[in-house]
Amino acid sequence: MKSGFIGIIGEPNVGKSSLMNRLIGEKISIVSPKPQTTRDAIRGILTTDEYQMIFIDTPGLLTPKTELGRYMSKETDSGVKDVDVLVIVIDGNKRLSDKNIALIEKKLKNNLTPTYLVINKTDEAGFERIYPLLNRLSYLLTKDGDREALKEIIPTSCKNGSNIDVLRNYLVSELKDDIMYYPEGDLTDRSLRFVCGEIIREKALLYLQDEVPHGIGLIINKFDEKQSSVLVEADIVCEKESHKRIIIGENGQMIKQIGEQSRLAIMRKVDKNVYLNLFVKVRVGWRNKKNFLSDLGYEG
Repeated sequence: MKSGFIGIIGEPNVGKSSLMNRLIGEKISIVSPKPQTTRDAIRGILTTDEYQMIFIDTPGLLTPKTELGRYMSKETDSGVKDVDVLVIVIDGNKRLSDKNIALIEKKLKNNLTPTYLVINKTDEAGFERIYPLLNRLSYLLTKDGDREALKEIIPTSCKNGSNIDVLRNYLVSELKDDIMYYPEGDLTDRSLRFVCGEIIREKALLYLQDEVPHGIGLIINKFDEKQSSVLVEADIVCEKESHKRIIIGENGQMIKQIGEQSRLAIMRKVDKNVYLNLFVKVRVGWRNKKNFLSDLGYEG
């Protein structure tokens, strides 16, 4: 049995969470088309007879503009500290900017941690876009001064699974620890309470308009798990009265849709009856107020 910790980093919305979920074969981190979906460093665990890989999905690399942004940046930094392997993810369907390249070079500077570069979303980009990217980035496979070399550059697709097995095999080859860190059967280090909260936030992100998601938070007020059922009561927190009206929707249709889709997703996760009550609360400027952030679980 070999094991190790694998950090996954990249800019917002490049598919880090989708990559971890695909590598494990289970949905651990929530995903949505909206940037900055992941706010906490979340561990996903893959255990087989031969190895245990602990993946650390991190918030997108960003320049913090709020207290929440600073929390997310701290989560990213602490999440990949002392990992055994680092995976940098870029979006193969977007133009590769000088900023993207500078970010990769910065992560390789004086970094002796084995580092892999994943070009994700190849199903959307197509070979004609991926091949020039591979060519342009190939110089990073060679060490230059204090910039260490990438181990490999791997084009992947989380949608169709292209090269996921290839990446997984490379990562397995880097595992060195002779200990099993988590019991067999554990898929994440997060509590079911936390996972249920993330599911509700995912559904809110999915259905709400673009101007609302950045200001959405989630508080679980009551979580009662019994043998045959789970009761969840939660507040969806927003920053403006106008956002509250959008979240509730005409005749309560939006909050009803978010609630029903959340309930069904939680039910699939726990395989029990789920009773879910959602409320909408306004906390003006919560993303910049540490006491509000603490209430929502963003502290440290």
